[in-house]
Amino acid sequence: MKHTLLFRSPLFLACTLFFSVAMASFNPPAKYTVSYQLKYSYSQDSLDRFWKRKNIPQIVLPVRNAVDMYEVTYKGLWLDSTFITAKGVMYIPKGEKPAAEMVYCHGTRISIDQSYGIDDLEQVVCMMHAADGYIGLFPFYYGLGGGEKEHIYQDSWTEAMATAYMIRACREIYPEIGRSTSNQLFLTGYSQGGHASLSTHKVLESGAFPDIQLTASSPMSGAYDMTGEQSKSMFRKYDQPHYLPYLILSYQYAYNLWPGDVYEVFKSPYKELIKEAFVQPRKVDYGRINDMLPKVPQEMLREDVIEQFKTDTCFDFTCKLRESGLTNWAPKAPVQLCACYGDNEVMYQNTEVAYLGLRARSPHVHKRVFGKHLSHNPCAPFAILYSKFFFDNFRKGRKHPERIRDGKGFLVKLAISIADGQARRAYKKTGRIENDALVSRKKK
Repeated sequence: MKHTLLFRSPLFLACTLFFSVAMASFNPPAKYTVSYQLKYSYSQDSLDRFWKRKNIPQIVLPVRNAVDMYEVTYKGLWLDSTFITAKGVMYIPKGEKPAAEMVYCHGTRISIDQSYGIDDLEQVVCMMHAADGYIGLFPFYYGLGGGEKEHIYQDSWTEAMATAYMIRACREIYPEIGRSTSNQLFLTGYSQGGHASLSTHKVLESGAFPDIQLTASSPMSGAYDMTGEQSKSMFRKYDQPHYLPYLILSYQYAYNLWPGDVYEVFKSPYKELIKEAFVQPRKVDYGRINDMLPKVPQEMLREDVIEQFKTDTCFDFTCKLRESGLTNWAPKAPVQLCACYGDNEVMYQNTEVAYLGLRARSPHVHKRVFGKHLSHNPCAPFAILYSKFFFDNFRKGRKHPERIRDGKGFLVKLAISIADGQARRAYKKTGRIENDALVSRKKK
């Protein structure tokens, strides 16, 4: 538990990252791909029917290609510089034209099980891009979907490694299935995926992966300010209290921050409930876990642990969270940060803090914050659309990729206005309190 400040310095951490990657590079696997298997083929007609069932307008998200979906098993770098097995899926548009790659990093998942294809709503994002000519990649992260080890929640390094090594593996597969790329690569993701995509952007520009050149990223509604804005949710009523034990148990598994039994940081009866809910292999969903936990997350922790978090800047847990923060670096490739003002799960202030910190260091940072009353899940479809429009502009070679053209911007703004009005009326009807920081913002 005792460490010197040297071992917490940004320089030391950067050197550690470079050294671990460099050491592993002396003995990498001969191929990063372990196996791949075609699981589903979707014709244009079947996609047209799916679009109609889901009321997806083709004027905004066209279906131009049939799509094949492959399950991919690959090797990725783990914390001890060994290579472990990980899983993901890729969506390949049928055709001969070179395709841009789009990587979608998914949101929070506790169960280790994994759905495939249109049964997984987040994978539909990859399907939407593939139907319009992109290659869509969907890493499961380490420990999920049948991969080795346990998943480390909201950990920048392992998120980035799982993503970057899947890109490498898929590039080994493309020639074998008759596909080629346009040498454009885009990163996006929602919620934890927003954090993971921005983490990957940062690592790709660190020099650790010179073979992977990024075109642009569009992280969405991510908890980028882990020890700042997002940590405030620990001390007030919060709809998703499961995030806190998930973080603590994940970081203990990876970094052994607490000596002895980590469950002792929790009070009874939560200690016993959390141990039961998070036992491996995890099959329970986060809704059931939320029902077990207090609405104010700090109430599940011992008082001395809370006091350490509040007052001790060298508290190991705080330091590890700070390492996974993403608000103070200088992106080289363009970034578009998307969020909604009404988000009461991953507060939009994470995006504001990240934007101010990154923009101060780089001119290539843009922001789209919208929807005064749209909370976390209702925000996602609109953020996904804005991300695709951002990528489309790069693909078409436009000089100002942050601008939306062809009338699509008007249609999306109209849809946001309608959805936002519905959310506002729902707030009034139920008496639900909006994001506390949003209320403060309105009073200014």
